Amino acid sequence: MSRDGHIDLDLNGTTHRFRLAIGDLEALQEATGAGPADLLHRFHAGRLYRFRDVRDVLRLGLIGGGTPVPQAHAVAGSLDGQPCIPLIAKAALVLAAGLEGADDERVGRPAGAAGPGGRIAFAAFYGAAAAMGLPAADMRAMSLWQLAAYIDGFNRARDPDAADAPTPQEEDALWAWLRNAPDDGSPA
Repeated sequence: MSRDGHIDLDLNGTTHRFRLAIGDLEALQEATGAGPADLLHRFHAGRLYRFRDVRDVLRLGLIGGGTPVPQAHAVAGSLDGQPCIPLIAKAALVLAAGLEGADDERVGRPAGAAGPGGRIAFAAFYGAAAAMGLPAADMRAMSLWQLAAYIDGFNRARDPDAADAPTPQEEDALWAWLRNAPDDGSPA
């Protein structure tokens, strides 16, 4: 995955760049009524989605990737009648790229990043951007990974001695220890 959330995929015999920045994810959530993470889960589960949702992901991903709006609408409109499974797979890849960012660098997730039903609490992003003096338009153009890295850098600059977040392995070890702790209050 890329740091800016883009992915290049073939659609109708042409390679297109797809990208869902924060503003695109916000538009997707408004268009579909579902959180982007919830849509991704639905695509992977193979149920509870509408073809319109697949088309919206691809259309907004094209626009976010730099395709002019009229052309993105035309490409999305041409998807009707095509085999669904390959399109669902491509929409899932576009969503995953927009939600995950770079695999090789883990940064903290902004507070409020995911709410009920996978919906993103965008107010937290706007609040963080305001606190950092980041213009809303600049924040909306970022991928989630880029915003998380920006927030992480801002926080480290303000408090360089702050502890790092636990690694996934440290989190797993802590949960395993907590599950095995006796209920009587004595040490494990």
